[in-house]
Amino acid sequence: MSEKDLVILEKILKELGYSTNYIVFILEYLVQRFSESRLSEVTPQFIYVSLVPEEGRSKARDIADYFEEFKEKGSFRTKIQRYLDSSPYMK
Repeated sequence: MSEKDLVILEKILKELGYSTNYIVFILEYLVQRFSESRLSEVTPQFIYVSLVPEEGRSKARDIADYFEEFKEKGSFRTKIQRYLDSSPYMK
């Protein structure tokens, strides 16, 4: 797992309001899972499968999607941010 991937995940978890201690726990957990896997790079599917037991399906899917968006675009928008952007009341 690269340092860049860890920084991306840390940013996502901070944006979602996770505490510093829990972020450290999740990142260490993901590093351990990745070292046990045979993957050459972190994928959204890996993040989803790894986080389902800790976060549940919905939150794990969101984090995996945000990770994929960040890797592609260099930033991400949460579901609520996207909703507010498309809301006619916010224009």
